[in-house]
Amino acid sequence: MPTNQASVGEDVPAPGAVGAAPVVAQLERVVARAPDAAALVEDGTVTDYRNLWRDVGEIARTLVRDGVRPGEPVGVTVRRSATGIGSLLAVLRAGAAYVPLDPADPPERLRDIVRTCGLRRILLAAPLLPAVTAGLPVRTIEPAPAPAAAPGPGPGADVALAEPLPEVSGSRLAYIIHTSGSAGPAKGVRVGHRALATAATALTEAWRITPGDRVLSFAALTWDTSGEEIYPCLIGGATLVIDRRATEGTVAGLLAAVAANGVTVVDLPTSFWYEVVEFLRLTGRSLPPSLRLVVIGGEEVVAGPVRTWCELVPDRVRLVNTYGQTETVLVTHQAELGGAVGRELPGGVPVPIGRPLPHVRQVLVPAAPGSRIAELYVGGPSLSFGYQARPAATAQRFGPGPGAGGERMFRTGDLVMIGPDEQLGYVGRVDRQLKVRGHRVEPEAVERALLGHPALVAAAVHGTGSAETGRQLAAAVVPRADMTVTGAELASWLRDRLPGYLVPTRWSVQAALPLLPNGKVDHATLAAAGHEGTYGTPETGGDPFVAEVAAIFSRVLDRAHGPDDDFFDAGGDSLLAARLISRLYRRYDIELTFVDLFEWRTPRGLADVLRQGGRTPDGEPAGGATEPAGG
Repeated sequence: MPTNQASVGEDVPAPGAVGAAPVVAQLERVVARAPDAAALVEDGTVTDYRNLWRDVGEIARTLVRDGVRPGEPVGVTVRRSATGIGSLLAVLRAGAAYVPLDPADPPERLRDIVRTCGLRRILLAAPLLPAVTAGLPVRTIEPAPAPAAAPGPGPGADVALAEPLPEVSGSRLAYIIHTSGSAGPAKGVRVGHRALATAATALTEAWRITPGDRVLSFAALTWDTSGEEIYPCLIGGATLVIDRRATEGTVAGLLAAVAANGVTVVDLPTSFWYEVVEFLRLTGRSLPPSLRLVVIGGEEVVAGPVRTWCELVPDRVRLVNTYGQTETVLVTHQAELGGAVGRELPGGVPVPIGRPLPHVRQVLVPAAPGSRIAELYVGGPSLSFGYQARPAATAQRFGPGPGAGGERMFRTGDLVMIGPDEQLGYVGRVDRQLKVRGHRVEPEAVERALLGHPALVAAAVHGTGSAETGRQLAAAVVPRADMTVTGAELASWLRDRLPGYLVPTRWSVQAALPLLPNGKVDHATLAAAGHEGTYGTPETGGDPFVAEVAAIFSRVLDRAHGPDDDFFDAGGDSLLAARLISRLYRRYDIELTFVDLFEWRTPRGLADVLRQGGRTPDGEPAGGATEPAGG
């Protein structure tokens, strides 16, 4: 075993200073203080802290009886639900470390995570394909049903369960979560209890979370962003709200969920927040009065939408732009962008990502002597342990920071501009890594996957589009001399091997890739040349309505899209689907959901639904309940 990885149950030296008490200890205090307060609301069903803690304890006990040891990684198949959140908490309470698994991911990717993390048990909070564990020494466990509720003790009484559970050590592993840019061998980030508690406590204070708050659960539970919603909310004694309307893909649905549940705090991907801004601008609608804080992050924000937001939204609603990595745990920097600050943002300079939170240490290495552009290093007690079973990658990104006196830090690879007020603004990357609609993507990893196709001899992948319109992946490929291939075929092949956000949406098939004098691929030339889609032509059969719907598809996808082309085959994902649904709503005043788009995937098909006022051919209302995209 690599020397920088701990074996199961072994304490790992915690990076940085001692942080807050583990989240399970903080939660236990909240339960004792306010057992009858609402902890979770799922589609109208309320679970108070007493019953949440009881259910968490029962699942944790099931794990301990099954032999789970302190610090052991335990897989948890999750979708956004009270059961999913309770299962993650139960693994922590059992003293183990959870590894969230999205059942919708390709089976081979899930099998790789199981192997790399050495999983011996998977807690089934959502169904999992048998193929994922076939032939592997993995035991699957169903969450234990909660006992019949007995008359509860009064507020403030001892609600601890009789059968003790292991004490949680701050120096042990809390979870392994996989960076969204992983491809091929999954890249898991090892986060300790102390790091999680430090980061969560800092956000509870920075966002002023109190028992009176209601925080929306929006992010998939396999994303580290979900931790920004769950842990500051629960250790602050607030209520976490799960409402399917919020994640069905429409801004109208999001606002309806916020209004119906009295939500006070939402944390949105920047791409989806752009849709909220456009919706407010074009409809004249207002935000629900309960909302006091909107957090955005995941990718670069541009000044124009911020200024528009601040003209439309009352100053009492805080707008906070956040920055952080999975490796540095939750959020490390934030900037206030609401009110007068946002209205006065200048154009042509990066929008601030702000200053480090109190627990964060930053080091800035100038790109050149005297330059205001610098590479950012981050340290402090919220630093993760590194990558699971990848000692070389850990050594490359974690180590003594320049001028930090030997302190262990994370090299972000991000270039930032230091503003006159010492706030930082994101400028770009020192390497080729990029963000595509909130996901961190390494183009080289996608290239490696493409070169596994038997028809290809070369492949180059790069980003296209802008931060505001949504970045996408573009691929140029060179087939073998005796073979032909199309972008549509390659996209379909990749979807069986990679998560959807890693599948390029633009393709070009070439005889050879352009090269620089040193023999490396000339990515700048490829990006400037552009790429042609391979998904059809814009022939509409003379139907102007279908042509208009196809034009909306094209604008959302940022490429020509024919009337019979499949939205998802052309690279559509959950964020682009939300954008498409939002634009169709603004144009036709008909509210669709992800279900409609999954069923009617082409402009021509969806045009028929829109003609009928949002009703399907059998006369039933379009839409319906669906599992939110991304879990």
